Amino acid sequence: MENDIKKEARRQYLHYFRFWFIGTGILVLLCVVMLMANRFRGDAPRTNSEAPAERVYDYADVLTDQEEEDLRQYIAETEKKRHIDIVLVTFSQSVEGAEAMEQYGLRSQSWEQNMQDIADDFWDENHYGYNRGFEGDGVLLLHNWYEGQNGEHLSTSGSVERAFSVGDIDQVLYAVDDHYATDPYKAYRAYVTEVSRLMDTSLKLPFSWGTVFILPIIIVFIYAASSSSQKKAENTVAVNAYVAGGKPELRDRTDAFLRKSVVTRKIESSGSSGGKSGGGGHHHSSSGASHGGGSHRH
Repeated sequence: MENDIKKEARRQYLHYFRFWFIGTGILVLLCVVMLMANRFRGDAPRTNSEAPAERVYDYADVLTDQEEEDLRQYIAETEKKRHIDIVLVTFSQSVEGAEAMEQYGLRSQSWEQNMQDIADDFWDENHYGYNRGFEGDGVLLLHNWYEGQNGEHLSTSGSVERAFSVGDIDQVLYAVDDHYATDPYKAYRAYVTEVSRLMDTSLKLPFSWGTVFILPIIIVFIYAASSSSQKKAENTVAVNAYVAGGKPELRDRTDAFLRKSVVTRKIESSGSSGGKSGGGGHHHSSSGASHGGGSHRH
C-alpha cells in the first residue's frame, strides 16, 4: 500500500510539474540544434576577389620580417574560422594640427578624426571585406607610432560593425595597449585573438547552460518545498492525511599613405555611442560606407 502511494505521488508530481520539464527539454533540444548547426555549417567561401592578399602593412617598421610572416599566417587561420578580413596597418606620421592638415591634405586638425578617416579610407580604397568590397565583413587596426601622437584606431565593417559594441571595441584596443610598448608582435597578435574571441558565435546562446539545466530544477524544488510547508502550516498533519481513497491530492501554486581626400564629419569615439548593442561608433566614411570604430591615444 505504501509503495502504491509513493508511486502515485511520483506520478502526480511529474504531472503537476510537466510544463517545467517539457520546457527544459525544449531548451536542451534547441541548444543541441544550435551547436550542431554551428559545428557542421562548414567554412563559408570568401566571395571578395577585389581586395589584395596582404593583411600586414608595417610602415612603421616595428615588426621583424619573421614576426610579420607569423602574423600573416595567424590572421589567415583566424579569417577562415570567423569569415572576416583582419587587417593591420602601422605608420609613424603626424596627423594632428594645422601643419599636418595642410601638409597631408587632411580635413581636420583632430587626431581622433584623422585616425578614423585614414583607417576607414584605407579599408575602403583597398576593397577589403570577406564577402564583398563595399561594407564587407572585417576589421582594421591602425596604429600610429609618431612621437606624441601614439595610439590606435579600430575600424569595423559589415558583420563586425553590427556585432561590436563600444565595449567590445575598447576590449580589442585594451588588448593592444597591454603589450604594444614592450612587444608589438604580441600586441598585434592579441588584437587578432580578441577579435576572434568576440566574433565566436559557436557557443553564444540567448540563455546560459545554468538556465537550461539548473534554474528550472531549482525553481521546481523551491516551489514544491514552499507548497509542502504551507500545507503543513495550514493543517498541521502529515502528508498521508491528504490521501483520499489511497491517492494523494496535490494543491495548485606614410606621405602617400596620408595624402587622401576625406570629407568632414562628426567624430564618433569609442565612448560616444553603441552601448551594449552592436554598431559601436557608427559613422560613414568619405566613400559613404558604413563603419564602426573607436580610438585609444597614449
